[in-house]
Amino acid sequence: KEAVDGLRNPPGVLGVDRNVFEAKDVFLGASGPTPAQNLLGANAGNRAKPGVYELVVERVATAHKIAADPVSSDSQPLAHLVNGGSPFSGTFEIGLSGGATAQIAVDGTMDLRDVEAAINAVADTTGVRASILKVSDGDHRLVLSAQGTGRAITLQPVSGDDVPELLGLTSGGVIKNELRAAQTARFSIDGVVMERSSNLVEDAIPGVKINLFAADPSTTVTLEVAPSAGAAMEAVRGLVDAYNALRDFVETHRRIDENGQVAEEAVLFADSALREVERMLTGEVGTAVRGGDGSATLASVGITLDSANRLRLDAAKLEAALASDPEAVRRVFEFRWSAGSPDLAVYARTNALSDFSFDVAITDSDGDGVIESATIDGVAAEVNGGRIVGPAGTPYEGLELLWVGRGSTTIHVEASQGIADRLYNAIDRLLADDGAVGRRISAIEEENRRYQQEIARIDERVESYRQHLIEKFTKLESTLALLSGMLKQVDAATQAMFGKRG
Repeated sequence: KEAVDGLRNPPGVLGVDRNVFEAKDVFLGASGPTPAQNLLGANAGNRAKPGVYELVVERVATAHKIAADPVSSDSQPLAHLVNGGSPFSGTFEIGLSGGATAQIAVDGTMDLRDVEAAINAVADTTGVRASILKVSDGDHRLVLSAQGTGRAITLQPVSGDDVPELLGLTSGGVIKNELRAAQTARFSIDGVVMERSSNLVEDAIPGVKINLFAADPSTTVTLEVAPSAGAAMEAVRGLVDAYNALRDFVETHRRIDENGQVAEEAVLFADSALREVERMLTGEVGTAVRGGDGSATLASVGITLDSANRLRLDAAKLEAALASDPEAVRRVFEFRWSAGSPDLAVYARTNALSDFSFDVAITDSDGDGVIESATIDGVAAEVNGGRIVGPAGTPYEGLELLWVGRGSTTIHVEASQGIADRLYNAIDRLLADDGAVGRRISAIEEENRRYQQEIARIDERVESYRQHLIEKFTKLESTLALLSGMLKQVDAATQAMFGKRG
């Protein structure tokens, strides 16, 4: 079921994200002195549209980094190191421009390590982390680093002494020792110049993530987004492997040993649910696409059944088909759908659907978006909000449509149901609580429950009998002990008697 899911054109708003035929590859090339992969990396999601773009990276975003004045020790009191031995105390505000800030309280009894710890304690809020750089034994420097690119570190005295000034982080309210300036990324796509605060650009080309590594205005990078034939090949191989693994499972459970007896490992021998699974699988993989002209089959894309009823993939034929006519390959596997209005979409479908060319007539006489009634090729459909449901027992059973438009209209629909979609729906039905496998699982679980109850009753009887034996043997031990004592008394009396006579 998992193997065919991505091949079947999964329904719903998020279905495109699982559809392997919508997967995209990104190819990079460069005209200039720098290789494309040195300048940027990119990947595309399923929602990205195929296309070719030209990028020039003028500069990359950098994170702000500043340093305090050097001090001779990171463990001596700050009053001694930065204020001539005089006590001080003050609070300052730290953060990144445009972001959240936090207040840090510092006094002269603290050392540089204490300041580092205080800044890092609020780093998740401020986006600024501190570290101490040891240049030499007598040269220690507090370094502040922005955790994001394109935004400057801000330091502002709040109360008391001006701590940033005393530490040498600022001078006259301005950053004093800037190690690296904050810089936004600047680049162009097809000649349109853009800026971002981060080197990870996710919103310039819909569905495409671009990671900027380095700048070279003299190099133009060509970025091509194309459907991923590799993803489709891998998914089809996964279907073939999953089908064959299940065939092996079936064969294991119908095995006869050399003595003509059911093999020990064939615990599901003659099981009705297993027979139903096999019947369904064999039937579906051997059929043509429903709603097509009969030419779209697994064999048409290089998948055939061998003499052992296992699937065999001609990878070269499938690869050629994906290259020459990818839509034809998709038709073999997917549920395909086209409607005369973008406001009508498929919400769900099952294998009970048998008509693949029909008209949907929607009545919304007051145009408020609430369907009053609907028919599918003249058959009255069930209406529930914006959902139009094909009635049971009709050619539209299992079909659920979603309407988001307004007003009365008639929409023509053409559809086809590929083999992956039929397999998924059939397996889903088998696994349902009232399906063949679901019922068998429930029956086995009920049988196990009865066995457990019987085991509990047997254990209870065994324990009761054990207690009975313990009591019995305890009484026997007591009787034996009593008889042993009496025997000793008799023996002593006998010896005494004969001793006197002697």
